[in-house]
Amino acid sequence: MSGRGHKGLGISSDKILIYMLYAVVLIVMLQHIEVFIGYTILVALLAIPYFLLRWYTKDKKKQQFLQSGLNELDSMDTVQFKEYVGALFESRGYAIEYTPKLGDYGTDFILREGNYSIAVQAKRYNGSAGVKAVQEASCGKAYYKTNEVWAVTNHAFTKNAYHCAERLNVKLIDRNDLIGLLSESSVIAKPQETRPT
Repeated sequence: MSGRGHKGLGISSDKILIYMLYAVVLIVMLQHIEVFIGYTILVALLAIPYFLLRWYTKDKKKQQFLQSGLNELDSMDTVQFKEYVGALFESRGYAIEYTPKLGDYGTDFILREGNYSIAVQAKRYNGSAGVKAVQEASCGKAYYKTNEVWAVTNHAFTKNAYHCAERLNVKLIDRNDLIGLLSESSVIAKPQETRPT
């Protein structure tokens, strides 16, 4: 007969049993509330260092991973760097169209998102990228009639390059920006030989 409802109450005997058990547990907890609170605090104090250590280890691994990615970028040749940067943007959802190796008019590839297009020039340097990189990138925007133009480098841009970029409306993406892009990407892009000849 258990499980059937009592006519006047509309409550099954199983539910009554559960409510009674719950009441007993609650009474026991209330009688030993100091002990219960003590154990709760102890568990929390033990858990906090554990989660802090996990967060620190994960963050340290991420930094090592990013740094190894940047070191890899610095050892690439010019073509590999362009392919790597292209694949990185492609992994972020852009459609990519590579320009010819020769006569690219300052654009290594064009990123597309719907009808919006961005001309991108990727330059791997051993030092800072200067005004010339910005000027070349700007030329690509006019030639390919894109909405935007970006210049990307594995290092920094000079102060003059920033002034020039502001005048020519060129977005500069330097080493720190690449770190941000790498950290946001779920998969680090690998260079591929996909440029047309």
